[in-house]
Amino acid sequence: MNKLKVLIVDDEEIMCRELKYLLEEQGVAEVVGVCYNGEDALAMVGSMKPDAVFLDIRMPGLSGLEVARRLSGLKDPPHVVFVTAFSEFAVEAFEVNALHYILKPFDEQDIEKVMRRLMRVRPTFSQAPRHFRKLCVEGRDRLEVIDVDRIQVIYAKNRMVYIQTVDGEKYTAKHSLQEYEEILDGRQFFRCHRNYIVNVDRIKQLAAWFHRGYMLTLAGKEEVEVPVGRIYAKKLKEYIQF
Repeated sequence: MNKLKVLIVDDEEIMCRELKYLLEEQGVAEVVGVCYNGEDALAMVGSMKPDAVFLDIRMPGLSGLEVARRLSGLKDPPHVVFVTAFSEFAVEAFEVNALHYILKPFDEQDIEKVMRRLMRVRPTFSQAPRHFRKLCVEGRDRLEVIDVDRIQVIYAKNRMVYIQTVDGEKYTAKHSLQEYEEILDGRQFFRCHRNYIVNVDRIKQLAAWFHRGYMLTLAGKEEVEVPVGRIYAKKLKEYIQF
């Protein structure tokens, strides 16, 4: 897999080390350089051609905002992710086309969210999308791991998200439907409705429904009927020939 090349720019050495560790822990990034001021950042971008720059805002000399403005003038600028302790710069950050804005202190989940977004906007970073084959779910008194092939449907109800397997087990999910769209293989899992994601391999029947929609029947120990919203109906034909 071609890893995402990242440059870290922050005048705090400890913060640089922490960010480097969290980025490389994701397994999809290679930190190609670390520097501590804006002038060095511009020079390193020119020589290293990073895909993304994680950039502090308040630094000696050139500020992170000024660095971002100059980078935006390049023919093929890197994506900029601001990492700062000051929330008041958020508006200015997005005015210079920053991809994301992380507040210090950050954690592993913050970095994971940014990396997923970077992989979406630059799909050529990896030769094959990274899709998970196993998921952690909430069991009765512990986390359980399930194979994605066992999933029948993922659905949202009363502001909660649940996973139901083909053998009738139901689990409380750890992520939103949007996040499951990103981490599951879109060739196998179809967002058919704002409240449902189905395992295409489990579709047993298809029936016309109201307002140009459809109703799917999913095979399993408990057959489940799931609606296909009108705005999703066209995409259904990418999965089923009819």
